[in-house]
Amino acid sequence: MNKSKDKIMKEFLENNAYFVDFFNAYFFDGERVLKPENCMELDSKMNDSNMDLEKHVDVIRKYNDGNLNSAFIIENQSYVDMSMVVRAVVYEYVAYERMLKKSKKNKSKEKLPMVHILVFYTGERPWNAARQLSELVEVDERFESYFHDYKMNLIEITGNTSYNFNEEDVYNLFYICRSIYDQSIYEGTSNHFGLVKSSVLKVVKTLTDVEWLDLEELEEKEEIEMCEAEKRWLEVKSKEWKAEGIELGIKQGIEQGSNWDKFFCTRL
Repeated sequence: MNKSKDKIMKEFLENNAYFVDFFNAYFFDGERVLKPENCMELDSKMNDSNMDLEKHVDVIRKYNDGNLNSAFIIENQSYVDMSMVVRAVVYEYVAYERMLKKSKKNKSKEKLPMVHILVFYTGERPWNAARQLSELVEVDERFESYFHDYKMNLIEITGNTSYNFNEEDVYNLFYICRSIYDQSIYEGTSNHFGLVKSSVLKVVKTLTDVEWLDLEELEEKEEIEMCEAEKRWLEVKSKEWKAEGIELGIKQGIEQGSNWDKFFCTRL
């Protein structure tokens, strides 16, 4: 993941309410099982001296509500990576190893908390790399029963699955990016987003690099009306189409503008 995308996504996910919302959506279909107040920070740097590893996960939290005691990790990924499933295995191993060393130091005989890793893929291309270890390894049938397969938990913006997010900011980030990637935001068929926090749109801008999100405006205002931002994009594009003499483009732009006015701006 490039540094700018990594930094802005890490900052977004360090909000505990946003953090648990991803896991609630993925594991519990949106039910508020995990609560942000039960999250505790853990150092994202995970060292394993035995394997000579030095790994950094994006965001890791210890969770304990009296009934559930676990460690949760979100790893951001902006491009399709064939090695991601192996990296997830390594992160999980190192997390367990670190907790084991700590429990030995404290002479604890309790079992270790479970580690749950969720990979959040924010790229435009569909994820076509391995989702489990057996897709990457040529497993000899003679050893199949001894092979320890690993299945990676993956949320991808461009995937077919819909997620029930409770946090409005998480919902807006995810589904605005999706509607930009699949172009539905330009066809009047996307969800009505209305007013969206500028902080969320900065993340959208970084991930998608769309032209119609004005960074200067995002710095000046706390919230942006989505239909206004898109209408300004239409105005710029219409001038370009007119200058180039592309009549079809102008017609499409007018039709899109009409759709946006009807769909996005019904409350204006």
